[in-house]
Amino acid sequence: MKYSLHSKELNNWKARITERVVELYIQEKVISRLKKEGWSDAIYTRGWFYQPIKDHKGDLLDLFEKREAKFFIANNLFPISRFLKNFEKLTKLLKNIPDGFLVKWKETGRFKILRDGLVEFGLDSYKNGGSWNFGENNRFLSPEHNMNERLSVVDGEVEVIEVKSGKSNLPPHQKRSYNNIIREGYVLRFFQVNIVSFERNEFEIEQKLFLGPTELKSFPLKKS
Repeated sequence: MKYSLHSKELNNWKARITERVVELYIQEKVISRLKKEGWSDAIYTRGWFYQPIKDHKGDLLDLFEKREAKFFIANNLFPISRFLKNFEKLTKLLKNIPDGFLVKWKETGRFKILRDGLVEFGLDSYKNGGSWNFGENNRFLSPEHNMNERLSVVDGEVEVIEVKSGKSNLPPHQKRSYNNIIREGYVLRFFQVNIVSFERNEFEIEQKLFLGPTELKSFPLKKS
């Protein structure tokens, strides 16, 4: 029996495949290059942005409260103040959910005790239990940890990752959002993926780094 996907279902399927292809490409190729450039390591994680809502009193509540700090704790890292504030500012500047973040860092040779790190980030309630789970790289279950564990103190940067398939374009709201972060000094690493042959597991990947004052005008990317 023949069966055809509707165009919307087909686009969703392509998006999921291409996002996974890029995730593996980053893990296998991009991060290894970053290490050769002098970075200690990097992690690719799914993206988010600051989404405050008002409670019944009219006060603003963050749906992802302290998510950036939680990301570092979950990965046994303790960012210096500048690094954490840089990440927090990025998620507040964004007006859309990017496909992901590439968080890269350099070790300082210093360490912070987990218990102290939780207190410093205002997460003291997790010292005696509790957990959070925002996906593969954002999971922390208190009973699984010794509060005397050491967190590596790190400095680093965060890149925004956006993935498109075929001739997919950046919609206006994404262009405005990404132009905003680029003008503030953040890097957008854009990937365009063409499915050459799904049966043969062949994909064509083009990537471009957008940094410094610029406008996102030419999409899809032209082959270099």
